[in-house]
Amino acid sequence: MATIIKRPRRNGGGHTYRVQIRRKGYPTQSQSFDTRKDAAQWAREHDRDARLAEAFADARGRNKTLSELIDRYMLEYSGRDSTRPSRLAWWKGKLGDTKLPKVTPDAVADALDDFRAGKVFRPMRGGGKPTRRKRSEATINRYHAALSAVYQYALKKRWGWVKRNPCRQVERGPDSKQRHRWLTEDERKRLLEACRKSEWPGLYPLVLLALSTGARKGELLGLRWREVDIPNGHAFLSDTKNSEPRVLPLVKPIREALKEYAKVRHIGSDLLFPSATDFEKPLHFEKYWYPALKEAQVTDFRFHDLRHSCASYLAMNGASAVEIADVLGHKTLQMVKRYSHLATNHKAELLERVTGKLLG
Repeated sequence: MATIIKRPRRNGGGHTYRVQIRRKGYPTQSQSFDTRKDAAQWAREHDRDARLAEAFADARGRNKTLSELIDRYMLEYSGRDSTRPSRLAWWKGKLGDTKLPKVTPDAVADALDDFRAGKVFRPMRGGGKPTRRKRSEATINRYHAALSAVYQYALKKRWGWVKRNPCRQVERGPDSKQRHRWLTEDERKRLLEACRKSEWPGLYPLVLLALSTGARKGELLGLRWREVDIPNGHAFLSDTKNSEPRVLPLVKPIREALKEYAKVRHIGSDLLFPSATDFEKPLHFEKYWYPALKEAQVTDFRFHDLRHSCASYLAMNGASAVEIADVLGHKTLQMVKRYSHLATNHKAELLERVTGKLLG
């Protein structure tokens, strides 16, 4: 359905007319014009073209299968999501032989219901016998999003194979609640001491880096010695989740820990934390991490929670949302809103200092 919106020009002197076209299962399209007549004509032409595209999609996509759609998408996929191929492989195994006209919202919903009903073996943290557990709604939502991305891409590129995105009519489940776990002062001291005593000398500097910089596990494991400048106190992250390089300031305890760790580094690898069997791959350090948690008596704690701990400490010590986002490497402030309640004392002090004088 087309909507024409009249807008005043920013610099004054008349109006423009913006057309927005929303069709269920399709990306929203918009265009601005100087006159309402031109806007209305574009809307009519777009509607005619859309109807023709649907007619051709009936013909082109009639004998195409979901597997063919996914395969074509993957040939052009250039994203950084390493899980995308495996999730789409699951869809190929589930509905791959289904002709595209028969991949309906009901078919997608039924497939996700089957996925939800199944259970998966998951290892226990710190060792122990794996258990069969239900998949989380967050996991199911990611499989839903992977297939939806295929359809959105096909529609955007106008392949003519599909008329709409059936995933748009399948309701997503509620994501798991965000964790708000960080180390207390006593837990932090005990954990760092346990890491310092670990038989792997890299555990202590690794945990210090995560705790003080808020960097992600993958970012830290990918660090190389040539990217670390200990004398000047910074490390350069060239490979980050959002593809934007970032500099990590290295506080004094980290610089000292890295100086000691450099004395026992693997000469054959430039990685800070290389595997003992393949110097070009990072170490799977969980066999040292979980015993350290146990030794420190820290429960319900994940390595990623070190990142939360860093952000929480910043918030509790008056850092703004912009500053926290900059440290953690977030592009938007949405992800750091979870820490806003921790800045209550800082906000109270600020209000007391600024407005208390005015109202007193």
